[in-house]
Amino acid sequence: MNPYDYAHQLARALKNSEEYKNYKQLEEKINGNPEIKNTMNDFRRRQFEVQSAQMMGKTVEEEKITKLQELHNILMKDRIISEFMESEFRLTQMMSDIYKILGEALELDFSFGQD
Repeated sequence: MNPYDYAHQLARALKNSEEYKNYKQLEEKINGNPEIKNTMNDFRRRQFEVQSAQMMGKTVEEEKITKLQELHNILMKDRIISEFMESEFRLTQMMSDIYKILGEALELDFSFGQD
């Protein structure tokens, strides 16, 4: 079997995982509520801006970080949002673990610049 066949097999296994199924169910609930979806999109946009600036070595205004934390705290009070974010974290953690397994098996070193 070639690597692409294994990749498709892995993709099917991921789609059949409880992590993925739970994520998709919660994503459907989020998408079904425009107010929640817009709030989530606003949070993600702000989070991306802060993280991008930090990764580029820019100083992020304390006010932006505080507002982001406040928005996160508000979001986490909503059961559907908090469950969705936890589900999303579990799914991305699983994918990250798989990527790490592949990298280690191939002896790939992605640690450059992390002294």
